[in-house]
Amino acid sequence: MKPAKKTPEIFLWPPPKRVERTRGVQRIPRAGPKICACIRPHLAREAYELEITTRYSSIVAGSALALAHALQTLNQLYKHGGGTIPCARIVDAPDFPIRGFMLDISRGKVPTMAAFRALFDLLATLKFNHLQLYTEHTFAFRSHQKIWSDASPLTAKEIGQLQALGRQRHIELSANFNSFGHFERWLKHPEYKHLAECPNGFVHPLKGRVLHGTTLRPNAASLKFLDKLWAEYLPLFKSKRFNLGGDEPWELGLGWSKPLVKKYGKHRVYLDFLKKLHQQAAKHGKEILFWGDILLESPELVKEVPKDATALLWGYEANHPFAEQCAKLAKAKRKFWVCPGTSAWNTFTGRTDNMLVNIESAAKHGLANGAEGLLLTSWGDNGNHQPWPLMYPGLVYAAGMAWNAKGTKRTDLARAVNQVIFENRGVALAKCLIKAGQIEATLNGGLHNASRLHRWFFAPTTQVKSEAAKYSPKVLTGIEVKLAKLVGQLDKKAPAPGENFYSRQELILGLRMAIWSVRRAQLIHAESGTLALKMGLRTLIEEFEKLWVLHTRARPGGLAESVARMRAVEKEL
Repeated sequence: MKPAKKTPEIFLWPPPKRVERTRGVQRIPRAGPKICACIRPHLAREAYELEITTRYSSIVAGSALALAHALQTLNQLYKHGGGTIPCARIVDAPDFPIRGFMLDISRGKVPTMAAFRALFDLLATLKFNHLQLYTEHTFAFRSHQKIWSDASPLTAKEIGQLQALGRQRHIELSANFNSFGHFERWLKHPEYKHLAECPNGFVHPLKGRVLHGTTLRPNAASLKFLDKLWAEYLPLFKSKRFNLGGDEPWELGLGWSKPLVKKYGKHRVYLDFLKKLHQQAAKHGKEILFWGDILLESPELVKEVPKDATALLWGYEANHPFAEQCAKLAKAKRKFWVCPGTSAWNTFTGRTDNMLVNIESAAKHGLANGAEGLLLTSWGDNGNHQPWPLMYPGLVYAAGMAWNAKGTKRTDLARAVNQVIFENRGVALAKCLIKAGQIEATLNGGLHNASRLHRWFFAPTTQVKSEAAKYSPKVLTGIEVKLAKLVGQLDKKAPAPGENFYSRQELILGLRMAIWSVRRAQLIHAESGTLALKMGLRTLIEEFEKLWVLHTRARPGGLAESVARMRAVEKEL
């Protein structure tokens, strides 16, 4: 008796809204499948209906973008079907109109053009339709070479190439240039010092004494200066959207604007300058997006935000109050997006559980309160030492939650990462990416936007000793054993060069850096070991430099700065 044929399975990511299996399978001919497609405006802009029969596939789509989504769905089935795909009817449409990703290119790593092409392909596969590149100093402004000379910045020509990549994949690339706070890359130089709120520095609430300004003065001179920068930068982007940042103006009211803040209040001064930035952006044909943290501190002013401006509600912890913040902006009838994070920065292994809850909360409360978009953020704080693939689980999960929040399940994440990122050749790697971010969770209580082991790698010895003393040798040893076990699993097979190979090497290095941090913490329970720790650190630095260059994900600019932070640790040992 012949064994019954196994029915082909349908596993798609992002999960479609509705899938109805029908009888039979479609065999894909060598000449390619037969596809009939048409656009019907009665459907929503990104909605599509896909019917797969034994002989052909038919698509009815609401727009060219929806047609591209349907073809991505078919492509996933073709790629993983082994020559056949199951017959089915799929009816699909996204939850959020805007499904975006923001990559930090100002904290160490500026991706190569090859890395950008791979990123665009991945975003298209995941049905994202929006991309931003967070920029402070990594664009080659013609008259400001001193700012970007060591950063390997994007050029105007390269932005044009990225625009073309986006158009081909139906991904909107919008301008992003932080134009109020986080201006330290400029203000630390004498030529720009006169634009600083506090030219001679200030006491930062998190970092202590800072020797230069980080925030622009909210005055006419700053507006004029920004206008010249914008005139060169903004026309390179076809999108009308422009994220001008505006978050964390730490020293606002401590310097030049102190009299104004004393008279009118910090939030009024901030809003008035934001309105002027809005007017100036409009002259360049742009509608502004801005980080909404400052205005949320003063809800009575939210109604004064220009109606065509979009507030970006960012928050990266599992307990971030998205419910409360979304409700405030919904009540004020203002446009907003929710902005969770990959939880990959300030770590070597990620923070998986925090990432999952953070993205779920943003999607849930954003949908409930009418958010137009979900923008996943991936930052590179403090030198961008995290392995590149740490962002993959968050990117894949956010794609699912932004497209179909109800149909996206945590239990499917490893399988989705394996299928979408590693093309079904990295089951163990996908599982390790997720497990790695769960190992040190017991240590991280009370930390925000960081992991304990990352902090122990770079912190002064006195701080490491103080914090590590709270944990028994058994706990620290247990974490080291778990990290080492993952390294052993990843070392078993060496795939051919490609995404699987590069991600494996990078994750192994991240795990080894985390192990080094544990061993540094363990010194408080031992009488010796400093020499071995120093030798281990030097080996990690060599490997970090090697992988940065070897994998061609990032340009050389930023490497020296990142490595300098690692070398400084040796002086603490």
